[in-house]
This record gives sequence, structure tokens and C-alpha cells, in this order.
Amino acid sequence: MALGREPRGPKRRHDDARTPEGEYRVAGPARRSRYHLFLPIDYPSIADAEAGLAAGIVSRATRDAIARAHEQSRMPPQETGLGGLLGLHGEGPRWRGDSEHLDWTTGCIAMGDAQIEFLAERTPVGTRVEILP
Repeated sequence: MALGREPRGPKRRHDDARTPEGEYRVAGPARRSRYHLFLPIDYPSIADAEAGLAAGIVSRATRDAIARAHEQSRMPPQETGLGGLLGLHGEGPRWRGDSEHLDWTTGCIAMGDAQIEFLAERTPVGTRVEILP
């Protein structure tokens, strides 16, 4: 698998090229993408929003909107200073074979196309995803 281009340390802001760390949920069904298939996660979490608020990256209103979305089992806002549109995906033609030895994503978790197909067929919305350092 491949992680963000800056694989050490948790994701803290939009465009930091890091993969988030923590507990998330699959937020929707797999869909076709330029990376073959994309399985979204519900990043940012409430913990991410709290850290972002403390660091001055997001406002209290944005933190509250993220918390409300999680409380209502909805996708949290994706266009914040914390970043968004993250998930698990395949490689697609451009990155085929690179996920075994290169961290190339901008924050997602990438794997071979066969592996994401396997997950997509067996992973319902709401499945817990824990990303550990």
C-alpha cells in the first residue's frame, strides 16, 4: 500500500500530503475514479476538528459543523483547512505497481486495483477504519 508523500506524522491541514491517523468510518460506497475505485472515509474526525481548532486552522463554526455531521452519520465538510476527500483507492493506470514501494498519494491510502476491488465488494458503509502511525 502507499500513503501520502509525507508519511510520517498525522495529517493536520489541507495540502500537507499526509495520511490522517485515527479512527474513521467508510462514508459511502466505492465509486469509479482515475485511481480505479475510491472508497471514501469520513475525514476529518471530531478529534481532527478539535486539533484544528486548537491550532487555529479551523473556526469554531467549522469544528461544530464537523461534529454535527459525525453525530448525524453524515460526511463531514470536505472543504476546510484540514483537507478532505480522503479514502482508500486503487492505483489506476498511472500508478500501477507503485504502491508496493512508493508513497505517492496526497493523503489517501492506495493499493493495487485487485485489492481495492476486494475491499469494495466486502466493506459496507459505516465500517470502522483505523489508521495507525
